[in-house]
Amino acid sequence: MVFHVIGFWLLMLSIPLWGYRFFLTSKLAYREKKIFRRLLDHADERAYFFALKLFGFLVALSAAVLAMVAGLGYIKHGSTQIGSYREVIRSRIYSGVDPVDQALDTFHYDQWLPIAILTTCALLSISFTLVATALRDISLLNRLRKRLKKVPQAMKTAPKA
Repeated sequence: MVFHVIGFWLLMLSIPLWGYRFFLTSKLAYREKKIFRRLLDHADERAYFFALKLFGFLVALSAAVLAMVAGLGYIKHGSTQIGSYREVIRSRIYSGVDPVDQALDTFHYDQWLPIAILTTCALLSISFTLVATALRDISLLNRLRKRLKKVPQAMKTAPKA
């Protein structure tokens, strides 16, 4: 439940961050855009590889927790029955709008628990990657702008040969 809220708010946070990123890139000249693109091409890790790694980590972590819970359930009851997400999680988020709430029930709460966990992991991976990538690009654009402001000053003060 908490992870859904975190994923939702990260998605909401990514919208203004990406808007600000596009605003900053629109102010760049052609040469500066080429430099920025080259810097992004040589970045340590592409965003989708980061998202895949994060998704894999979250799936492995949730599988370990699910296996532990199933193991404890087997010890206590003698069987492992994994039902729907609705049977395991009692509290739910509702918007108060009937079509939205019915869609939430259908696509998430009525799903088999492992499928619901995978969709939650996907939501968290995508939303965190969107926020992290936007923040990285904004930071890179600000550093690039500061360095490019110094370039014409350095060229004016450099001795001519």
